[in-house]
Amino acid sequence: MKIMLFTVIAFFCANALADDHMRDVKTANPFIEMHPKAVQPAADAYYKAVEEKVFNGAIPVKYAQLAALSASVAMKCEYCIPAHTSFAVAAGATEEEVKTAVAIAADVALNSSMLYGTQFDMDEFLKMFE
Repeated sequence: MKIMLFTVIAFFCANALADDHMRDVKTANPFIEMHPKAVQPAADAYYKAVEEKVFNGAIPVKYAQLAALSASVAMKCEYCIPAHTSFAVAAGATEEEVKTAVAIAADVALNSSMLYGTQFDMDEFLKMFE
């Protein structure tokens, strides 16, 4: 019985260490090295603050990642789309929620293009929301 208990505890400890390692790998930030050396400490602080205060802030992480996905689609960022899709799914987003986030970006782009392209009067537009 003691051996079984020891094995179970060892298994969970090994998994916890592996999880911590994977968390470190996933959160290692290659963006910092893209910045000039002189500003890398500030960039590191910035990215850590965004992770802590924005992506884990007032909006639950799943919804923050879905919003980031929508923004990534709107920006047409081929790097950000797979990253934020993966992060959103890891945070519990369903395939339908991911598709909806993409559809929202598409809808905003469509309406923005229509308004801008037809040179819709801004004052008239703003009156619609009074």
